[in-house]
Amino acid sequence: MHKTALQDFEFNQGEWIVEHRRLQERGKGSDTWDQFETRTHAQLLMGGSVSIDETDFPQSGFKGMSVRVYDPIQNRWAIYWINSTDGVLQPPVYGRFHQGLGTFEGDDLDGERPIKVRFEWDARNPATPRWSQAFSYDAGTSWEVNWTMDFRRP
Repeated sequence: MHKTALQDFEFNQGEWIVEHRRLQERGKGSDTWDQFETRTHAQLLMGGSVSIDETDFPQSGFKGMSVRVYDPIQNRWAIYWINSTDGVLQPPVYGRFHQGLGTFEGDDLDGERPIKVRFEWDARNPATPRWSQAFSYDAGTSWEVNWTMDFRRP
């Protein structure tokens, strides 16, 4: 059976334990990482055209949610982030999957600095997917990975 874009985030559904590595200082050439664990619950809605997940960050005192919405006209996903600290829906990244690898890019700010943002999903092994985030401070010429998340089932 041919896989459709509405199945792109099927791998992510259910309960997960997530191992995070987050760069302590972004955009400064740092190589010092914080490491921590969270729990995530994800689900598909609207026949697969919406994928949401909620993550509890108890060490930081907030919860976060990803909202992914598929646009069949442009054949791409928009991924939004919101957290319980400020309740602001962040600017989306846009993209699609190809052979289990998803790349999603957009524009945002890191503090006052304009940046390009890249999310990458590696779902080639759906039992242990990986997500990473990278920022570019030079309009996409170079990228700094500043956060990775490795998923496993509880």
